[in-house]
Amino acid sequence: MNDKFAVILAGGDLRVLEMGMMYARNASKQGWLNDVKLFLFGPSETQVATDPVPQEMAKTVIGEGLVPIACQYCLDKFLASKLLSGIGCEIGCVGAPISQAIYDGYVPLIW
Repeated sequence: MNDKFAVILAGGDLRVLEMGMMYARNASKQGWLNDVKLFLFGPSETQVATDPVPQEMAKTVIGEGLVPIACQYCLDKFLASKLLSGIGCEIGCVGAPISQAIYDGYVPLIW
């Protein structure tokens, strides 16, 4: 069984973001999976940066040691880089890290 997952939150729907972050958090915290990576991409980034509900969930996830990686390009496009870096997200290009995770055997879960 593969126990390495890359959770990719791409959509901006609040309910989907909450469920995706909750899954990533629990999979990591409860030990359901050995290794979990969390990526924010596109609309999910601006939603987390500007909406207090997913922002609090992101802070909780970060506080428990699962640091989301957010796309610098998308954030710069919407002037939101400082908002996500301010809560502790890692900001950078996500195309290469997502591709590398898949190459390294992480199963992508896209929400």
